[in-house]
Amino acid sequence: MALTRPLRLKREVIRLAPEISTTGNPVARLWVDSGVFHLDQSYDYLVPDNLSEQVAVGVRVQVPFNGRECEALVLERIAISSGRRLKSITKVVSRVPVASKRSLDLIALVSHRWACHPYDVIRSAIPPRVASVEKMHWIDKNTDRPGQSSVRQYLQLPAYQDPFQTLARHVKSVRSRGSILVIVPDNRSVLRLSKHFPEALILDSDLPRSERYENFLRARTTSAQIIIGTRSAIFADSPDLASIVIFNESSEQFFEVRSPGWNARDIAILRARNENVAIYCVGYSPSAEVARLIDIGWFEFKGAKQKIRADTFQQEFSELLPGKIIGELRRLVKQGPILFIAPRKGYSQSISCSSCRNISTCSCGGRLEKKSATTAISCSLCANVYSEWVCQYCAGLKPFLLNRGSERFAQEIGVALPGIPITLCEAEKMVDDFQLNFGIVIATPGSAPMSADGYAAVVILDGEKLLNQSDLRAQERAREIFFTHAALLNSSGSALLVINHSNPIVGALASWKPSLISRRELQERIEASLPPFVRSISLDIDSTESATLVRALNKSRDEGRLPASTRILGPSTLNTSTHRILLLAPLEDGEALVLLMHEFQRRRSATRKKLATLRIDPYSLSR
Repeated sequence: MALTRPLRLKREVIRLAPEISTTGNPVARLWVDSGVFHLDQSYDYLVPDNLSEQVAVGVRVQVPFNGRECEALVLERIAISSGRRLKSITKVVSRVPVASKRSLDLIALVSHRWACHPYDVIRSAIPPRVASVEKMHWIDKNTDRPGQSSVRQYLQLPAYQDPFQTLARHVKSVRSRGSILVIVPDNRSVLRLSKHFPEALILDSDLPRSERYENFLRARTTSAQIIIGTRSAIFADSPDLASIVIFNESSEQFFEVRSPGWNARDIAILRARNENVAIYCVGYSPSAEVARLIDIGWFEFKGAKQKIRADTFQQEFSELLPGKIIGELRRLVKQGPILFIAPRKGYSQSISCSSCRNISTCSCGGRLEKKSATTAISCSLCANVYSEWVCQYCAGLKPFLLNRGSERFAQEIGVALPGIPITLCEAEKMVDDFQLNFGIVIATPGSAPMSADGYAAVVILDGEKLLNQSDLRAQERAREIFFTHAALLNSSGSALLVINHSNPIVGALASWKPSLISRRELQERIEASLPPFVRSISLDIDSTESATLVRALNKSRDEGRLPASTRILGPSTLNTSTHRILLLAPLEDGEALVLLMHEFQRRRSATRKKLATLRIDPYSLSR
């Protein structure tokens, strides 16, 4: 007879409903990190009684959202919500607030201005959490901000002086007003400036994760600080912030690479307007955007009154060094080191045929290049090597090297000036400041080391090519290169420019007045209705959708949903699968244009289509 097993009662674990807070405001308004673009509004959640004391503005919490648990950020506590059947906060991720009402308002402004989800901004504004750092004692300060400030200045740096020493003097001069936030383009600039302020808080992505998070929290909870950082440090939330200083504001490094592509200078201007803090741009030559603000009186321009010696040497046959410059170089190298600025790195970035002059390409479509004097010609895309190069058009056997880079320049300069040591400086091969006091330094833009006594000569190679690039910012970028590197001269040194004698940049450089050419450039931009006098949007989308989208945009403009003043350009081809559409509208219609494109992205997200790559006021419209 089979034995019967005793019956077992099935048990089911039921989660008890949390007790809702009966003290204070029982509802928390949150931004939820859902990862879904169109779900970018705030959401209301009930605050359980056992979490009520911990759920405060700027605290990270975890909430149920669409069947899963998501992180969220507390915006405010409220008494009543218009929502029905509110869910409850699951837990507090961290008791340490990472944002204030003021910084949350800034994030909301940026997400509105650049048409994105708030969490796209939060990822840049708030570093990743490190639990061990939060175990330290942190007290949120509610210090009153200093009195309102309407100071808005562009401070031009002088020549012959260490720019970071000049910047440090300015920071010290305004330090008594409250905390100062100094934004610089790169880590090298952080290191250069921080030598003058060893006590400063550093906010830089190159820091170890725990150190960066600790400095971020220290900036939030400490008064009278100097905060030095790169691009994302512009969101630093200091309780007594009085001044924002942007060094070299025209740098491309200030444009965020990830979506939504905001830039630090424009966020600094937003903060100056909304938080009533002073803003200073410190540099040699203002960007087109800042030049416009100087022109209308929003920025006050404080020029450095001085002149430098600038000589021109015109190429006759595309030679690297015109004959007349050689004697001058031999004379000046006896007086101190000479700095050569090469427009690009490498050896040769393009190959043509010496016979028929056609540009040579690989079978894959990539351009051919020569990386050094000893390597064979190869493809820049697929790396296919052409050890025995033959012209595909005329079967010629002699290649002609175009777009010479710094390594080729070093080779040719070594032949022209034998017996003089040559040091090559590129982004991957930096040389420390004040190490070189003799010889020749060949550097790409931005990588030149400073010399202890200044350079006896600064030579700008291929000046015409710098100015004649097809990019809209070519003139602005070249102007910055000319002024920044000429400033490294000693007081008796000379700027030697391989450029046409009549080029207007020569007079502007010699008189140390970038406005002589920037004003003319602004006038040309007004007449052509180009940035900075228009709001510009670049829209990169799958090539199969571009024609349909252009028709839809034209229809929206005809129906009045898109400003009638909007210009729709393109589509242009970026690659085989991607097209670019440009939208330009006058500044007064810019907000309406951005709102429509934000709604366009939301609808694509809601219908599960791939989001277009959207950039508002990008650094470049063509690359």
